[in-house]
Amino acid sequence: MEGVAKFARPGDNAARSLKPGDIAVVDLTDIDRAQAEALVARQVRAVVNAGSSSTGAYPNLGPSVLAEAGVLLVDRVGQRVFADLRSGDRISIRGGAVLKGDKVVVRGQAMDDAAVSASLGAAEQGLATQLGSLTANAADHLERERAMLLEGARVPRLAKRLRGRPVVVVSTTYDWQDDLASLKRFLRERDPVVIAVGEAADELLSRKIRPHVVLGPVDTLSDRALRSGADVIATSGAGQPVGHERFEKAEVDVHTFVAAGQPSDLAIVVAEENDAPVIVQVGQPKDLVQFLERGAAEVASSFVTRLRASRRLVDAAAVAQLSARSVSAWPILLLLVVSVAAVAVALASTPVGQEWFASLTEALPDLRTRLEGLLP
Repeated sequence: MEGVAKFARPGDNAARSLKPGDIAVVDLTDIDRAQAEALVARQVRAVVNAGSSSTGAYPNLGPSVLAEAGVLLVDRVGQRVFADLRSGDRISIRGGAVLKGDKVVVRGQAMDDAAVSASLGAAEQGLATQLGSLTANAADHLERERAMLLEGARVPRLAKRLRGRPVVVVSTTYDWQDDLASLKRFLRERDPVVIAVGEAADELLSRKIRPHVVLGPVDTLSDRALRSGADVIATSGAGQPVGHERFEKAEVDVHTFVAAGQPSDLAIVVAEENDAPVIVQVGQPKDLVQFLERGAAEVASSFVTRLRASRRLVDAAAVAQLSARSVSAWPILLLLVVSVAAVAVALASTPVGQEWFASLTEALPDLRTRLEGLLP
């Protein structure tokens, strides 16, 4: 098989100019259905993937979509492909080898129907194992923290001025910069309570955003964060030291929150227990792969916490979409004018309306004379 190689990574200009018969060179992990369908729609002949099209984390359907459309997939060729090829080079594929002329540039695995089916089966088995582990760990976490999760025991109460307001929980884990940038309007218009988790406090302060609450293990909270004027909540697992000497040195009052779980999850619990009507997540996992790729204990903590706060919890991307859809006043004004005009026309067609309009017409000259008399 031969064709023109086109780099199709995010940000590559050539990705928008893929033509029928091109060979797309991508760097995708766990190709999903939408990504595969986009490539099929471009009528590419083959896909050369630097990454792993299916890691086994969950049964993604992208490779199957490509196989069903007759698109050859060469998997896991490595990042070297972007150094040894240029977008626009004419290449050929033989088995799992990618050649430029007679020279083999990179090698990978040709994903035929059998390989795709085997990968999908392994992923389904791996997902079942992960979900079984998640269930067991979630049950254990719920048992150990039953009082905190179900009754709010030991959860710090915030200052009265912070209670009952929308909350934005900021952690620096996944794409938090983009999340934060998308919330500029929400932060400006709604003035929510901002809870910074660990190192997020320094990141926010450097962007001139002052958190109302900083939360996390003491070793993740800088002196700058402690002295920022925010309420301080120091978290720790049972039996772990809290670090009161640092708080005394910084001359700040501190709440302690002794509980198992990730700091970002404990921040969500704090927000809900303090009557937040909505809790916006910044820097949290965006998909199933990101959610499951962490340690089993972390996943269990996040799973149980999100079940607990599900009726109030929303992702930053959703909030940004909703707050961006502002309604202009002009359509409303135009609708009002049209409505008034329609009523006036309807009245004019009735005897009573005609009598009103006749009286109004007779009164207009007198009104004009009176107004002119008021002018100097």
